[in-house]
Amino acid sequence: MKQMKTCAERPLLNLEVPKEGLTVELMLQPQEQVGREPQYWPLFNAGNESEEEYFGNWNIDIQSGGVLTLKVTLDLSKVPGRNLEFVRYRQNHKLDGLIALTPDFRHQFRARAKEVDGEYTTLIIKIKDKEEISDRFSFLWMCVDAETGMHFVSGDPDAAINPIPIS
Repeated sequence: MKQMKTCAERPLLNLEVPKEGLTVELMLQPQEQVGREPQYWPLFNAGNESEEEYFGNWNIDIQSGGVLTLKVTLDLSKVPGRNLEFVRYRQNHKLDGLIALTPDFRHQFRARAKEVDGEYTTLIIKIKDKEEISDRFSFLWMCVDAETGMHFVSGDPDAAINPIPIS
């Protein structure tokens, strides 16, 4: 199996979010882990799953009041036989499918797994820069095999949120 490139070696997902908000549809492709190597799951624009077109790190510029909505759908083609879903947190569904690794993450992100055809294969993420200060954040994607309970975790994007002052 070919080794996946790291986030830093992939194109940057640059998004400028206007005050009216922005919705982007993405496809996340879980991969089987190779040995004990860290893994990275490709993230594509929906409908453009070319191996050369997937994104690594994120940079999000948000105009004051704007909300970015990411609709992330699982593409299970690289994990045949796995029945993966986004992890759902029973007590607080505000960070379904994600593991925050930085402290300011929660006040900006809201992630909810949505059921599609009886499975939680879509994650709706809403991002808003409530405090209008630049932040760097890290997180992991987290899925679970619905049949075995085994967890699948992806690499760590190094993303940024930058407020855009209204001129």
